[in-house]
Amino acid sequence: MRRSCTLLLLLFAAPATAQQSKPIDPANLDTICAPCHDFFQYANGGWLKRASIPGDLPAWGAFNELQERNFDALHAVLDAAAADVRTTRDADLHKLGTFYSTCMDSARAETAGVKPLAADLARIATVRSRGDLAGTIAHLHRIGVPAGFTFRSTQDAKNSSRVIAEAYQGGLGLPDRDYYTRNDSASRALLSNYEAHVAAMFTLAGRSKAAGAAAARGVLAIESALARASMTPVEQRNPEAIYHLTRLADLQAAQPRLGWSGYFDAVGLTGIAELNIGQPSFVAALDSLVANAPLESWRGYLEWQLLSSRAPTLDSRFVNESFRFNSTVLRGVKEMRPRWKRCLIRTDAAMGEILGKAYVARHFTPEAKARALEMVGNIRAELRDRLGRLAWMTDTTKTKAYAKLDAIVNKIGYPDHWRDYSALRIDPVAFAANVSRASAFAFRRDMAKIGKPVDRNEWLLSPPTVNAYYNPPVNEIAFPAGIMQPPFFDPKADDAVNYGGMGAVIGHEISHGFDDQGRQYDAQGNLSGWWLPADEKAFNQRADVVREQFDGYVAIDTIKVNGKLTLGENIADLAGLTIAYGAYRRSLAGRDPPKIDGFSGPQRFFLSWAQVWRGTYRPEYAKLLAQVDPHAPPALRANGPLSNMQEFAEAFSCKAGDPMVRAARAEIW
Repeated sequence: MRRSCTLLLLLFAAPATAQQSKPIDPANLDTICAPCHDFFQYANGGWLKRASIPGDLPAWGAFNELQERNFDALHAVLDAAAADVRTTRDADLHKLGTFYSTCMDSARAETAGVKPLAADLARIATVRSRGDLAGTIAHLHRIGVPAGFTFRSTQDAKNSSRVIAEAYQGGLGLPDRDYYTRNDSASRALLSNYEAHVAAMFTLAGRSKAAGAAAARGVLAIESALARASMTPVEQRNPEAIYHLTRLADLQAAQPRLGWSGYFDAVGLTGIAELNIGQPSFVAALDSLVANAPLESWRGYLEWQLLSSRAPTLDSRFVNESFRFNSTVLRGVKEMRPRWKRCLIRTDAAMGEILGKAYVARHFTPEAKARALEMVGNIRAELRDRLGRLAWMTDTTKTKAYAKLDAIVNKIGYPDHWRDYSALRIDPVAFAANVSRASAFAFRRDMAKIGKPVDRNEWLLSPPTVNAYYNPPVNEIAFPAGIMQPPFFDPKADDAVNYGGMGAVIGHEISHGFDDQGRQYDAQGNLSGWWLPADEKAFNQRADVVREQFDGYVAIDTIKVNGKLTLGENIADLAGLTIAYGAYRRSLAGRDPPKIDGFSGPQRFFLSWAQVWRGTYRPEYAKLLAQVDPHAPPALRANGPLSNMQEFAEAFSCKAGDPMVRAARAEIW
């Protein structure tokens, strides 16, 4: 995850199941469970009883239900584009249809085998000296293979008007560094399974079993060294800890083995005097590996990175082995997604704004955008009032907080200016080749930003995406059209439902600008430390209550929630829900809304919030997320903030001592 983008939730698509028929569907409730005992169960117990995770998914929930509806809509767009490839005069739709068609051509993939990678494999085989590594790693980066480390453009965290280059830790085949460093029996078994997976992929690519096993050992040696030098997810949450603006000449002098000037030349950058080094200790470890790891191990590692990245685009042998480890072993998934869905996801990744333009033309109305902007306005007004009433924040910091709130840019639905794909070439050839072309196009576009002013009109998610974000360096909130649908937003629903769903999402994202990470960036997006020490101390004391609350929760089995890792999202959930509730009351203008299906307006607000988080996870996937995901499990996202809110307790007549009423309540905004 890029540090400049705070996502709402990790999402997966799935086969369709029955959709709820009403904004607050009584069939979803478990009325046997008292709302003051476990509100998530009360709001979702009926749904949980009926729900089953589809065989091709690690989880199933409200996000997936919405994503599935979007997938059906996008499927129709892509089928039409593929059918019209030979007749359309629209260059973008021609590229869209061609890309999708080559992905759907399974017969060609089976015939081609590993041949689409032949030129790249040959390039790796030419690494005969340590001086060859920089150019080969640069070549892989240009085609979207993240070997060794991550290289990208980024805003200068302390001069947010400009874009600079950044080298960041990466290059691992497993989800997180701790998969390589833990020494318990389960972790050792998983690492052994991973090594067997790497060896199997080498064998599929043409090596003997013995040679594949030897190459896999070399891969594990390099990745383990990179992992030991990597920062933990919690450590990366400190923006100051990952900002090290460095002169290229100083980097070259301190870590000369890779040959950074040569790398810059190979990726097409000239005249670059400085860059950000996210993790200097990681770069030092990489430098040591370039100097000391056997060249045979390096060649194997680079080949593995290529094979791992492209395996889903090759023949069924590679597809199945990649699925076995990455989906079944790591996430507990037993069935593969249908090909059309896998191809849709790839197409969205490659040409999301072409696909998104066609999507919003059919499925996002100006009325929906207008109503969303109205909600944003009410929520911002509510947060401004709350800032003014804070007893723990000084007037000096409040003044700067007002300025930051007023400067937040709203992005709703889709970009004002669509991305130009004219330089992207897509041909009716092997799909893997088109993936490389699309990756190269994206990389060139990213490199072209470096040294230029920040484009504040750019979107980080495609319009059909079911997600949202706050971007601290740009000080913006974005809500793609994909999430502006039930259960988050329903034009036919009452305000209680929309504020409890989409309103809380909007409040969540706005409040990220003032959480433990986002608050460190000022109104212009600079990492500037604009809070007075007394305000920082008061905020941290309140944030510690949230951290301690979630540290006490169990994610699954004996694995507890990591309160530090999830702190930003937990603060945003509490703040977003609190602000959205205030905005909902503001929208009533003193009116007392009538009951609907026996529920008052406040009750429907909180039910809407809880039903957004309905979901169930496979055990393997829940364990993975507990280690790497900055979000708490869905039941805790529903119950955690509610148990701190007096408004919730009053809505459902909860009393002190009830499980849904915390004795030591967290309150920030």
